[in-house]
Amino acid sequence: MRIGCFRAEGERRIGVFEDGEVRDVTGEFDSFRDALSRPGDAAGVGGDTFDTGEITYLPPTTDENTVFCAALNYEAHAEESDIEVPEWPLVFLKLPRTLVGHREPISYHTRVTDEIDYEAELAAVIGESARHVESDEALEYVAGYTILNDTSARDRQLGLEMGGDRLLDWFSGKAMQETTPVGPYVVTDGIEDPQDLAIASRVNGETMQDDNTGMMIRSVADLVAFVSSRVRLEPGDIIATGTPEGVGTFQDIQLYPDDTVEVDVEGIGTLENTVEEVQE
Repeated sequence: MRIGCFRAEGERRIGVFEDGEVRDVTGEFDSFRDALSRPGDAAGVGGDTFDTGEITYLPPTTDENTVFCAALNYEAHAEESDIEVPEWPLVFLKLPRTLVGHREPISYHTRVTDEIDYEAELAAVIGESARHVESDEALEYVAGYTILNDTSARDRQLGLEMGGDRLLDWFSGKAMQETTPVGPYVVTDGIEDPQDLAIASRVNGETMQDDNTGMMIRSVADLVAFVSSRVRLEPGDIIATGTPEGVGTFQDIQLYPDDTVEVDVEGIGTLENTVEEVQE
């Protein structure tokens, strides 16, 4: 089951994606959060069908939800960053206004930044309210999995100094308007082990990252448990699980307007977006 959000004929809808088409199942659910809590109920629902080439993909979450992002969760990426692995998960947040859907532009805010970068990530989507859950039961609260490209303004993230110390500006580097692709949809079945999935990124067809989610320092289950120990997780919340080595900034590579970035995760598919310069 691949369930997600899209816009067609001017309306926001909930859909089941299959074979190049999306079937509108909006009428079955009170909200997308409701759909994530019982995705199986969409299987037999009839509705208008649209070609996926004619729709606008929306992020598979809601404006009431939160995106939690794990930093430095692959050892090789921590090494290329020259930062020690933290004692417990290092998590930052993204605002809903930061997100864009599959095939929608990545905004390059050239009034603010001169260097943006890609980061391929597996993301878990919560399907059931979770608070203080243990790792061995945490995946029971996951509705499914999607893909997130944690596009980063590296000069803003890494360029802040105070008193001779280098600080990390997570907000400026990670949360600018319409910079973070997520989608195309949520895969709710068929992924038995989220710690054994190939993950890769490409820029203009050239492979930049090529790894496996088994190389995570903290597993998906560990991250769900950790975040639930700090706040209550709700259906539609997203936990992005970190990126492998090979991001651009440590290879003297950056993104430019009209570059196309693809992120592949085994069992989910491809998230594809093109960089677009914006002045607002």
